[in-house]
Amino acid sequence: MTAVGNTGRTVARIELPVGAPLELDATGREAVAANFAAMTAVNPKLWNGPFFLFEDAGFDGEVFRATARPTDYATFLEWRGRGFPGEVHAHIFPVPALTTADRRLLVGVMGRSTANAGLAYPPSGSFDHLDVSDDELDPVANMVRELAEEVGIDADEFAPDPGFTVLASGRRRLALVKRWRTARTTADLAAAIADHLGREHDPELGGFDFVGFDERLEASRTVGYVNTLLGLLAASG
Repeated sequence: MTAVGNTGRTVARIELPVGAPLELDATGREAVAANFAAMTAVNPKLWNGPFFLFEDAGFDGEVFRATARPTDYATFLEWRGRGFPGEVHAHIFPVPALTTADRRLLVGVMGRSTANAGLAYPPSGSFDHLDVSDDELDPVANMVRELAEEVGIDADEFAPDPGFTVLASGRRRLALVKRWRTARTTADLAAAIADHLGREHDPELGGFDFVGFDERLEASRTVGYVNTLLGLLAASG
């Protein structure tokens, strides 16, 4: 298996078997608890729950594989806060790239109660226990669920491209991107999303936008893979 290095690579299949839970020593557990306490003192609505970090990520022909290690979001936040140290673990997450008939990419702006408040990227979420099927994580099931939860979109009305594109999103972070196409225009889709968010009591998104394939977002307003994705969309049409 080839170690990750050539991102921007398209694969036919993703395989993410679930391994043993990630275990921390006493010092690690104390660091996670202290970090989460400090973060929730600033943002009391910050969520903690099931999460996965990944090991042994790499390519095997037309397949991308990694072993998913169950943990919790607080552990991830502590690791993230230290700059994703080490060479063992990675954060790997699915991304549904919804594109409209007028060549624009849907991005959500994360709400104030989230850990990524104010950042703009395609509506998506990290893997959790709901994405486990037959002891493997299912990236497409995650995408379908996140689209329904965040923007009220039924993925059945979209046409997914075959395969996935693996994109780097900073140190030890990889996005598993699948493009979903619709014949609907930006204006039509925007109205439906606005209606959904207006009916949510506490929406995860603070807003949304549609970005043209030839546009780029300011680095401070987004995450690492988004402008690379826009470039790929511009090139592919």
